[in-house]
Amino acid sequence: MEKWSDKLFEKLIVFIESDNVQNVINKKLLNPILNHVLKRMFPYIVLICIMFVLLLLSVLITLGVILFQTRLNYVNPVLTAIAV
Repeated sequence: MEKWSDKLFEKLIVFIESDNVQNVINKKLLNPILNHVLKRMFPYIVLICIMFVLLLLSVLITLGVILFQTRLNYVNPVLTAIAV
């Protein structure tokens, strides 16, 4: 013997699973909410992308400076041992 709430829940699930109801839910509820959220978040997404590019450039510049300085200050240990 099923409870009345179980029967109601099953009928509700069958109703929501119909294609017409899903289309209405998508068109009237989900799409406007997602559009609103994306419009509000878009500037932050762009800002994060710009910050990532700037961080990547600063890391590459730092790496280049370090490699350039170590190349200039590099002394060949074999030639140093021979010269002594």
